[in-house]
Amino acid sequence: MTSRNVLFWDLDGTIADSGAGITASLNDVFANVGTDAMTDTEIRRVIGPPLQTTMPELLSRRNLDVARSEEFIQEYRRIYIENQLPHTPVIDGMRDVIETLSQHWHLALVTAKPQAQAEVAVRAIGMDHHMVTVVGPAADAPVHKSVLLRRALVDCERELGVAPTLEKCWMIGDRNHDIEAGVQVGTKAAGVLWGFGDHEELTSAGAHAVVATPAELLSLLLPGH
Repeated sequence: MTSRNVLFWDLDGTIADSGAGITASLNDVFANVGTDAMTDTEIRRVIGPPLQTTMPELLSRRNLDVARSEEFIQEYRRIYIENQLPHTPVIDGMRDVIETLSQHWHLALVTAKPQAQAEVAVRAIGMDHHMVTVVGPAADAPVHKSVLLRRALVDCERELGVAPTLEKCWMIGDRNHDIEAGVQVGTKAAGVLWGFGDHEELTSAGAHAVVATPAELLSLLLPGH
């Protein structure tokens, strides 16, 4: 293993199959105030970006006061943390991929999920021991994914004792902001199609590669494996 090469991973929709738990928790919140459950289009929109961005949209479409966004976010988090987060499942095939790649690369997690939740989720899926660092925003301070990726690079340099070589590292995720982060920071960027973004979203953001299955991702990162 080279000490310079790091794979930076998104969490929800890339490694963790979090969509059902997030959707159920948000729908519980909406049911509690007697409004509509999310549509399929809304579900695809809401998984990945910070809730501070998407919650006002969800409330506006339900004729609810967008000024209550933070109230709804806090109620969602209460339900999600209590009922769903500790039982976060792994996307089919990704456990073996992570196990294999960890023998050849350093791994780190970069997620828009709040830091404390991300740490619980990584422990829940049993992958915390693979990660050099887990980086997420403070619960009340969402930032662009590129800021989080830069923070992870600093963590990796501190933990590994050498600065990662950017052009040999990858940022891997299922949404445009994952790809944009890699492009802006200077790593390669790989989009995955088993999450919530489609091919057009990922390529338009500048993905160096787009893969349809975990097996394809493994072949990309370990040619000839």
